[in-house]
Amino acid sequence: MESTDYISIPFPKTLYDMIVIRSGGKLDPVQLAADQVEHFIERNTTEDGFWTEAGLEAFAEEERIRNSGKGELDLLSGHLWKPVFMINGTRLRMSYKGTSHYAEVRGDKIQGDDRKFDSVSQWVRHVAGGTSRNAWLDVWIRRPGRDTDFRSADDLRKEALADD
Repeated sequence: MESTDYISIPFPKTLYDMIVIRSGGKLDPVQLAADQVEHFIERNTTEDGFWTEAGLEAFAEEERIRNSGKGELDLLSGHLWKPVFMINGTRLRMSYKGTSHYAEVRGDKIQGDDRKFDSVSQWVRHVAGGTSRNAWLDVWIRRPGRDTDFRSADDLRKEALADD
């Protein structure tokens, strides 16, 4: 697993020391823990006792993309617009004053025509010239490998909330 972003989690010092001392420093406890979590996920992508229905669907979608031969997507990155997770490559559409505007999820950002945004709401506000809009009602989403056409963001939100 390669990543440039990190979080800190509590890890028992005695366990950390045991791994370092007993391996003579050959094992990195942090990498060992990350590898174990990654392997756990790989072994349990269909276990409904661990994941939400949306999580299981995301694993299935990732598998479809991998098997489609349509190129590589960074399946671990995407943008979380609570409660909707949009994987890398997800397309967004918004109509404003008779014109359709498009953006795409790239990493954890929303890439508009001319710049990147930290949130869907920022992109919507930019498209609407700074006016306040309800992004859930204005945005339509098409997820790669999953949707054949754009779907209402509000419908996707309602589905995600119903799954929880």
